Amino acid sequence: MKLLSKTFIFLFSLFFVFACSSEKKPVKIFEDDFNRAEIGENYEIQGGDWHISDGKLRCSAAKNRNLVLKSVDLPQNAVIELTMKSLSDAVDVKFNLWGDGKIHDHGDGYSFILGGWNNRISVISKLDEHEKKRAEKRNASLEKGKEYKIKVERLSNKIKWFVNGELFLEYNDETPLKVENGYSKLSFANWKSDVEFDDLKIYSLEEK
Repeated sequence: MKLLSKTFIFLFSLFFVFACSSEKKPVKIFEDDFNRAEIGENYEIQGGDWHISDGKLRCSAAKNRNLVLKSVDLPQNAVIELTMKSLSDAVDVKFNLWGDGKIHDHGDGYSFILGGWNNRISVISKLDEHEKKRAEKRNASLEKGKEYKIKVERLSNKIKWFVNGELFLEYNDETPLKVENGYSKLSFANWKSDVEFDDLKIYSLEEK
């Protein structure tokens, strides 16, 4: 009996050590609090009225011409945090991750849309916001003027989107976009809502 107990303890300890060693820890590689007057050289403006005011990144019309973070490549496995708000009744506030940073009419990489389509549908989509296989949540009762704290976590082919600390949507991609193929850019997006973004943080997920 003692031998069995010792064997069990050994196997449990081995499993615990292995589990801990396989975890990934976030390492911050970029942050931006937008506490300045100009957008700056880290970003490329594709169009629209992107600007900084009162320490916030703001836009009221862009028609899907994004503000691309050009100076930093997203890691394949990463955590991205930011805050965002819409001052429009339609809400419709969005951003893109793991895109190619080029001009597209309907999304770049993975698109994250909060309260899109006149505050009726929120989605995670791949390469096109109208993608048939997109993950979506309908009638989430999102609010004009409310600040939403966003966290996106990507590990392998799984993407999790948290809003105000709660899991909001998940997207599992059998053929994930890869950084090595040029899908490494973050961009802020807008159609014609009055939106603002702040407190951007990017973390690489590395082996402990």
